[in-house]
Amino acid sequence: MKIRLFSITVALLLGLCLTVAFARGQAAPASCSPIYQDAAWTISSCPTDPSVPATMAVWLDGVAQPEPVARLEIAHLTDDGVDWPTVAVLYASGYVRLKPNADPMPPIPFGTSVVLGPAYWSGGIYHHNPTLESVYVATGLLPNGPLRLKITGTNGDLTVAYEVTMPPPSDNLTRWHVSQVYTATTAITLDAGRLANHEGVKLAQFSSMFVNQAASCDREGGGCHDADGARYIATDGVRRQVAFADVGGGWVFSSTNALGDVWLDALHGDDQGWQGNTPNVRLALDALPAAETITPQGWISPTTDPNQDNVGLWLHDDGVTGWSAGQSASTGYWILAQDDPLAPWADLGLRTGLTFLDFEDSANCFFVHDSGQTTTGTVGTIAGYTDTALQLHYDLGSAERNWAQVRCNFEPPLDLSAYDHLRFDWRGDPGAANSLEVGLIDQVGTTQRIFGRGYHHVAHRDWWGQLVVPFNFLSPWVEDATFDPSRVVAFILSVVKDGPDDSGGMGRIAIDNLSAYNVVSRTIPADFSPTMTHTVAATSAAQWLASQQQETGLLKSWAEEPTCAAHTYDQTLALIVFSHEGMWTQADALVRALAQAQNDDGSWFKSYDCDDSNLPCVHCHKWEGDIAWAIYALSRYIALGGTHPQARTAMNDGAVWLATRLGSDGCLVIDHTEGTIDAWWALQAAGPGYRDEANQLRDCLLTCYWDDAMGRFKGGRNWQQPYLDNQTWGSAFLRAVGREEDARWALSYAYQVLRLPARGGQLFGFDGQGGPWSVWNEGSGQYVAAGGEKADVFVRELLTQQQPDGALPSSPDDFAGGGVWTTRWHGVAPTVWLYFALNPPEPFRATTWVWLPLVLRSHQ
Repeated sequence: MKIRLFSITVALLLGLCLTVAFARGQAAPASCSPIYQDAAWTISSCPTDPSVPATMAVWLDGVAQPEPVARLEIAHLTDDGVDWPTVAVLYASGYVRLKPNADPMPPIPFGTSVVLGPAYWSGGIYHHNPTLESVYVATGLLPNGPLRLKITGTNGDLTVAYEVTMPPPSDNLTRWHVSQVYTATTAITLDAGRLANHEGVKLAQFSSMFVNQAASCDREGGGCHDADGARYIATDGVRRQVAFADVGGGWVFSSTNALGDVWLDALHGDDQGWQGNTPNVRLALDALPAAETITPQGWISPTTDPNQDNVGLWLHDDGVTGWSAGQSASTGYWILAQDDPLAPWADLGLRTGLTFLDFEDSANCFFVHDSGQTTTGTVGTIAGYTDTALQLHYDLGSAERNWAQVRCNFEPPLDLSAYDHLRFDWRGDPGAANSLEVGLIDQVGTTQRIFGRGYHHVAHRDWWGQLVVPFNFLSPWVEDATFDPSRVVAFILSVVKDGPDDSGGMGRIAIDNLSAYNVVSRTIPADFSPTMTHTVAATSAAQWLASQQQETGLLKSWAEEPTCAAHTYDQTLALIVFSHEGMWTQADALVRALAQAQNDDGSWFKSYDCDDSNLPCVHCHKWEGDIAWAIYALSRYIALGGTHPQARTAMNDGAVWLATRLGSDGCLVIDHTEGTIDAWWALQAAGPGYRDEANQLRDCLLTCYWDDAMGRFKGGRNWQQPYLDNQTWGSAFLRAVGREEDARWALSYAYQVLRLPARGGQLFGFDGQGGPWSVWNEGSGQYVAAGGEKADVFVRELLTQQQPDGALPSSPDDFAGGGVWTTRWHGVAPTVWLYFALNPPEPFRATTWVWLPLVLRSHQ
């Protein structure tokens, strides 16, 4: 095994100054010189390192630095603005070390390293780590955006290239995203025996040290280790976790299982160690291959020498046996370092309220099914994300409406009257795309009453997350009744084959941490949160949007989509951006295309073929919300100075059509909160001739759709599911009509109910509806643009995902179900909403006649 090249406390090898700098995060040692410094970041180059003979050339923002270096050190200001700890180190040997941005007590020094990949065995020779040749440092997005690095090197017969994105560290977490591309310079055959042992090709790996759990090394301290365990979730959905003390030596995982989630953790479960409280470190893949061919494995070499990196832990690609000359492959992954083992829901504060069942002790839970159906199932405990969870194995067969259920009884009954939302952890099965029904059962006298809610086609979401259900979203299943939270006698979760798109058949679903929490009593921020402006990122986003514009004038909505589909909503958003940027060539071409696509009655269809000059519709139905956005965008184009002669006619014709969609009660003829908000924005901007219609829509929103008891907009008159658009666009509406406290209240509801982490815990944001199911970047941009709580934090999550060309993906995760669709494709809508987030008060601006200022203020 490798000698421990980078032990930060080996004073005899590295010098006392380096030991202090690494362990305590103080200024760089004398041999290191800052090459970049701003209000938050310092980047230092270190020409030599006694344990790293290789050096790499460095370019800073395109300028070559005078001499090659053995390592780069990156320091960042702590959240309190007091200290500048070194939080990341890149070595010319391809090793990376990360630590959180602040030191708790005991303090956190560097510990486990990550070795950039891939490593491989060929011809009996092990190519463990790359030799880095050059590093290109790009600081154009600093200090508030991410640092970017481009790195080149070699490992054996592979050339390797890495693109690194490092978001600003927080006191709790430091992150690197690595996109690695590797190309064979000659044909490479991987050693068959090594492949059989899951060590033939390592996509990325940890390098750490474990001698013992509690005894001292050659210095004081309880525990001679930097990491003391490993964990991941296998394809059967069960967590595999190993304590290194139980291994002794040899393979870390005596029985191998393919990776079922995207992450592998090197754990440091205590705060003790030879170097101190070293971090927990995670590798999280961007996505799993469909064939599930990634297997975690590791090796421990028994030793008593704490200077030796005797622990290797890696992600093995079982699907590769070699590479032909010139063949390239790529992998994307995150490296995360923080104090405690990653538990994203707890880290984000999503563990509030009362946990009434966590399955750590006995629970009265059992399988239930309809005796008239052929369904079967079993219920038992498993190793969940961090502790014990409950799992239902089921077989629904193929018949429609077949169901299988886990029921948990409570004796005595639970009193949940102090709460208003149910929340629990769950994880589905990728091979079983079925529907869920969630319920609570109360008891009045001797009568038990079921109150439930169905979620269509979601059970295939195969990673741990939370489901949040407002109590008033639960409806009685049998009789007209009102739920009594003071006497809850059971919880039920059913898996159902509900329609032809559900798969039925065999599957599994796990649950954990059943809890209730109170949302109505939440603290409302005293003001709207200001967000940063970022000219570089915003300009890059606008330029990418222009690159998506076709000869027809319409923009292709998704860059990776095989066909050229232009969704009307996306075109309207882009028109506001082009108008705001003064990109009149692009804006005029888009106005011309919208005028051409407009129907004779003034409406627009859902989407169009942007490659066909005749602009045939792709989705040939009409949605009031899209048409309202088209009217509003044309009004913004005119207000910002647009002069295309067709703009005003198209806007007026659209407003005429939209006005016909109001019913006698002053609401839209469709029962839809978001559509009504969109229609209000459109008609109040279309001109004085629509003052009455806008006033009617305003009154409709405030009387029929605003939930004054909960402080949020409902999904419909009697539809209680949480939706993000209603809170973000609705917040802007509330501000425009003078109800600023309600506007902050609506945003705070989204914050409490629709926040969630990405699958690997590497990013976070909002989903568009409850669930929540997966992070939706467009919605996060909406929240930031509206001035929601901690807007600056959320916009940094978006900037971290923005590509160098300016594009933003829909989501870190692919998911379709429950009425939502998120994709890792890069799209117009998410990119536009990043632009709006960086350019308040767009997109909602004042018109010339509205009765109150119609603005979203940044309150800076």
